[in-house]
Amino acid sequence: MFRLLREPCAYLENALPASTNRPHRLLKRRQLLQAMAIGGLAIGCGLPLHAEPLRRVVAINWGAAETLLTLGVEPLAISDVGYYRRRMPGSPLPQTVLDIGPYWEPNLELLHQLNPQLILSDALPNSVLRALGDIAPTEVVNIFPTDKGVWNSASAFMRQLAERLHLSDRADVYLQAAEQRLEVLRTRLALRQQPALYIAVLNQDGRHATVYGQHSMAQDVLERLGLRNAWSGPSNAMGFSLTGIERLSERPDAHLLYIEIPTTSARLQSLRQPNALWNNLPAVRRNQTQALGKFYPYGGVASFLSLAERIADYLDNQEVQHG
Repeated sequence: MFRLLREPCAYLENALPASTNRPHRLLKRRQLLQAMAIGGLAIGCGLPLHAEPLRRVVAINWGAAETLLTLGVEPLAISDVGYYRRRMPGSPLPQTVLDIGPYWEPNLELLHQLNPQLILSDALPNSVLRALGDIAPTEVVNIFPTDKGVWNSASAFMRQLAERLHLSDRADVYLQAAEQRLEVLRTRLALRQQPALYIAVLNQDGRHATVYGQHSMAQDVLERLGLRNAWSGPSNAMGFSLTGIERLSERPDAHLLYIEIPTTSARLQSLRQPNALWNNLPAVRRNQTQALGKFYPYGGVASFLSLAERIADYLDNQEVQHG
């Protein structure tokens, strides 16, 4: 999950901790939250964040930032703080976390001043990575793309990062509870027949959509919940395809869950004007659509679990509305 650019990390030389057998008892959502709190998986739970020496971490990569927060570690700084708060579900970002600018052009002067022990980066140009490596040991986060399933990839990243931070117990508690929660949702949804689902981002031009398919977080969530993806078209290595919005009519019985990007939300209003393509989609005519709210398709395990919860909630509400 990491590509080390400076100073080899001993934790990569060792095998990941063996997975523990999952208990047969399944967790309800309240029990999951309790397990997270007991494991110290949220900033607000009051557990100490400085028990171990390696805590001065900058997370340019948002999946890494989210994973740090899930483990109870507050990053020194992340990229684009304001937009992170608008896009990412899960643990809220503390006000004390600093903004180092856009991920493609981090503020090197500020990074020097922060004197981090570790920088978790996106795959940036080599010149930028070399500059980061001159400031602190820098690791490129490679959760995506993956051919091993997003959950497996994100879980492996969490375990590796937790081992690096000497917080493996916290990762184990969280991942075990999350696995149980996913099984609870799958079991509940299996009690009735469920529709196929499109999961897409609607383009601001009103004529195109980014649809999530194979290799995406959305696909992996649907499979783990025992659900069907309505999109059977091609997907790129990152798990999505840009297509004409009319193709969301190819499965007339499918429901549509769409992501509302904060910076382009105004275009969704134009899509809903009379005679627009949006209004002619079968799912829209039947009122079988819903905005997913905060969602980042390249997040970590917390984003994965959040998406699973919202999909399950949508289907539960559909069952209530339609009997």
